[in-house]
Amino acid sequence: MEINDLIRLLRKHLVLLLITPVLMAGLVIFLTKNSTSKYESGTTLYTGIASGSSVEMDKIFNYNASNTAFDNLISVINSRETQQEVGIRLLTQHLMLDKCDPRYISCNFFEQLQDITPDYIRDLVLKVPHQSVHSISGKEEKDTVTTFSFSSFDAKRNDAKSLYPDMIDPSQFEQNVRKLTYLYNSNDTNFVYKLLNFIHPHYSIEAISSVNVQRITNSDLIELRYQSDDPGISQQTLLFLSEVSIRNYKKIKENSSGAVIKYFEFQLKQAAEKLKNGEDKLLQFNKDNNIINFYEQSKIIAGVKEQLDTEYNNNRIKLAGLYAAIKKLEEKLSNQQQVQLNNSKIIEKRNQLGEISLKITSIETYGSIDNKASKKLSELKLQSEKLKDEIRQDVGNLYTNSNSTNGLPLSTILTSWINDVIEAENIKAGLSVMAAQIKDFQKRYEIYAPAGANLKRIEREISVSEAEFLEILHGLNLAKLKMQDNELASNIKPVDTPYFPLNPMPTKRKLLIVAAAMFGFLMVLASIFALEFFDNTLKNPFKASRILKLPFLALFPKILLPTKKNNFPYINNRLLELALQNIQLHLNNGKSVSPTKTVLFFSTLNGEGKTVIAGNLAQKLKRQGKKVLYLNFSRESLLKSEVSQMGYSETPVQPVAPQSVNKAKRFSVINWLLGYPDNRIDYDSPFLGNTEKYLSKDELLYYQINDQFFSARTYSEILDQNNFRLSNVPDYVFIEIPAALYYPYPVGLISDSDISLLICRSNRAWSTADQGVLDVFLNLTGQKIHFILNGVELPGIASILGDLPKPESKLPGI
Repeated sequence: MEINDLIRLLRKHLVLLLITPVLMAGLVIFLTKNSTSKYESGTTLYTGIASGSSVEMDKIFNYNASNTAFDNLISVINSRETQQEVGIRLLTQHLMLDKCDPRYISCNFFEQLQDITPDYIRDLVLKVPHQSVHSISGKEEKDTVTTFSFSSFDAKRNDAKSLYPDMIDPSQFEQNVRKLTYLYNSNDTNFVYKLLNFIHPHYSIEAISSVNVQRITNSDLIELRYQSDDPGISQQTLLFLSEVSIRNYKKIKENSSGAVIKYFEFQLKQAAEKLKNGEDKLLQFNKDNNIINFYEQSKIIAGVKEQLDTEYNNNRIKLAGLYAAIKKLEEKLSNQQQVQLNNSKIIEKRNQLGEISLKITSIETYGSIDNKASKKLSELKLQSEKLKDEIRQDVGNLYTNSNSTNGLPLSTILTSWINDVIEAENIKAGLSVMAAQIKDFQKRYEIYAPAGANLKRIEREISVSEAEFLEILHGLNLAKLKMQDNELASNIKPVDTPYFPLNPMPTKRKLLIVAAAMFGFLMVLASIFALEFFDNTLKNPFKASRILKLPFLALFPKILLPTKKNNFPYINNRLLELALQNIQLHLNNGKSVSPTKTVLFFSTLNGEGKTVIAGNLAQKLKRQGKKVLYLNFSRESLLKSEVSQMGYSETPVQPVAPQSVNKAKRFSVINWLLGYPDNRIDYDSPFLGNTEKYLSKDELLYYQINDQFFSARTYSEILDQNNFRLSNVPDYVFIEIPAALYYPYPVGLISDSDISLLICRSNRAWSTADQGVLDVFLNLTGQKIHFILNGVELPGIASILGDLPKPESKLPGI
């Protein structure tokens, strides 16, 4: 699209482009005429999420975790539960006021609230301080919920003290809040529920949800801004919202950590009980088996037993040697001496000495070292020495001879014999004790052998329980540490309290009006471009050539009512001359040598303007002195032929009239308002006149469409079929055939014509069916087809004729 075409397109819809923005702007002005001024209040909360202190010294900053924490906090602020509580608290505050106070609610809105509040709500809300609180059912309400005391109600805080009404008691305020909350949750038909869930500009959840919450860049600050038509309500809404959201966020953080701590405490209790059971089991096992330290005891027992076995075997060997020595000494004595040695008195004392030696050995081995045992051991040793002396004395008295049988001194032999006997008795007594000790150690081995495996199992169970206990204890410590960290992280504080807006915000009404006007202009402009882009009509000769893929021959405009802007007679005459010029040019370039040139006029649809164009061309040739014959088809014969071919010969035949035209009697008011030109057709124009008025009977003939017509190849055959006789030989023969898409046509006539002209309207879309018919004609004529575009807009005519006569315009190129 060239710049001139673009300007013409915009000029064509100029009024619509101007009217639509004005209407849109006027609509916005009408809709916003009752809009009220908005007052905006704001507050800033310090979260400490990103850079706040933490009990975890080695805690590493996590960007994603920080963003998640901020998202959680913003979600808590925007949650329905938070907004619901804010609405109830705001309503409670206003209901507890005795009169309007512009710091909290304007008089106008206070009166509106009083008008819509039912009596049972007024009776429910207490205004007398320290009065007993009753539930909705009339029974005394027991306060089982811990009252959350807002920090803003603290009288010690000077900044918050000025933001809350002094006449409202904080404890009574909390009681009224709980009662209205109970009423809200009781059913969905009460006043509080409707007020919060329906559209109310101050107390509804929808109104409170309009609070703008956002993080200030990458800092630890959260900014809350709220707009309302009352400055006091804007401030109080933000005040309640910041307090409720801080409390809810802290409750969520503490509850999540508390659940983890409870889990670890429960698991730690079970692990401690399990560890205690294992230790009790080990204690009882040690008691049952007399174990102090199993590993040391088993080691000592093994060493002592090995030493005892060695000593026992050594004593047995020594005892055997002593018995051999005694026997050898006795052999050296005479028989009489042996008899004397076997005296009963000596034997008795010898046996007594053995018993005393056994007792001494037993006490020294098994006896406890105390005063009584020590005294008894001393007595036994004295008795042993006494018996030894008596035996020596008795033996000495028995022997009178001084030499043995071998001539040895008798005293020497007896002394050796007595010593060996005494030592043998001592060793014998010691062996008895060792034998008993060996049996005792054997019993201990029988006990300690399985006790080691059981003790190992018990110790392993205790070790596992202890490790589990320590791990759970470590997890509990971490959970408590995390809880402290969460308490620090949830310690959100307001940096600045919500301020009281003194001046309303600048209205956006002007911006909305400008935006509506711009939107209307752009919407119309986009629609114009869209319609132009998706317009698939033939429109102008250049677009038609691209769609039809045929050479362009001529075009003719819409025949509009006479105006002062355009000279249609001149335009039509000039276009006829150009059309004839192009026809003659193509006929002269052809191979036909016949003096009569045959021009075929066809179209794919009815009402394309074949008769008008062919008749005016014939009239123009006639004025130029040419002999012209115009052969048009008989519409009555066309209908008869169609009816007979369908087998309905008795069907009444109605003459086929040209397409009826609805003449517009006046210019549309809508088109006039939109600035569109008057496009009514001038049906009285000579160009649209009946061909019979300017062509004689010899120049205009109507041929019959019958079975013979479809076999005709030349105009002469058509004349012969209809018994037409010409008085002269024509220079040009114009033949018009019915619409090719609806009616059959003579193939030979089409192929033998000198030139075929396709007549089509500019405001029609070219379909696939039309292209199918055209392809058949192209195969028959051998590319001897040109098209004439009919009903073209005047800008399209200007592309052929140049500038058309018209008044001057301020826009270039028009």
